[in-house]
Amino acid sequence: MSRIVLVTGGASGIGLALARRFAAAGDRVVLADIQDQAGEAAATELGGEASYRHLDVADEGAVEPAMADIETDIGPIEVLVNSAGLLQNRAAIATMPLDEHDRIWAVNYRGSYLMCRACGPRMAARGGGAILNIASVNSFTPLPLPAYTPTKAAIDTLTKVLAGEFGPSGVRVNAVAPGFTLTPAMQSRIDSGDRDPAGMEALSTLGRLVRPEEVAEAGYFLCSEAASAITGVNLLVDCGYMAAISYNSYPS
Repeated sequence: MSRIVLVTGGASGIGLALARRFAAAGDRVVLADIQDQAGEAAATELGGEASYRHLDVADEGAVEPAMADIETDIGPIEVLVNSAGLLQNRAAIATMPLDEHDRIWAVNYRGSYLMCRACGPRMAARGGGAILNIASVNSFTPLPLPAYTPTKAAIDTLTKVLAGEFGPSGVRVNAVAPGFTLTPAMQSRIDSGDRDPAGMEALSTLGRLVRPEEVAEAGYFLCSEAASAITGVNLLVDCGYMAAISYNSYPS
């Protein structure tokens, strides 16, 4: 049965991969992003009844009206995918610009929180729905990304909190935790020399980077009826990164 699926950050990367997966299953996808040209192109690519809305998830004053408009114009949002997010390069607390830190928190955590606050109660009032947050391997282990890493740890906890709050109303809240994923944003960092692909590949048991489509498959599953008994989970999709860092560090 076709559902209305809202994907923030849906113009590129993991968000676009998720949008493609839901559209391929026959769902009606609404993309939300601040990249208007890419978002419109993505909606055209998806075809069918897919559409695009401009939305900065960090703008508290814009989120609630946008959700009301979507539900009035299109219908009730049955699946929310919080994929809007910002990356960062390696940094130290003493030298990282505070405005960059605050913007990452505003989008990665607060933006996801605002979206859940706008959509979760609506789903609960209707007796069902699914929310998917995008966490990271950073949710489980510290990396030298002093803004990004704590946001993803917070997303892990938020997912569990909301699973507890909305579960009695039939709303499931889960997350996926990608490892190093070859998104366009990651590729641009590789091209600029800010990331070493060989070094990242060597940190996983499978010896490669994650593909966005692999994250999308896991996310789609968590939002599907096949996962009807699963909520409060943060599912690693990391080519074995978390297993490797423990296994390979065992002293001889």
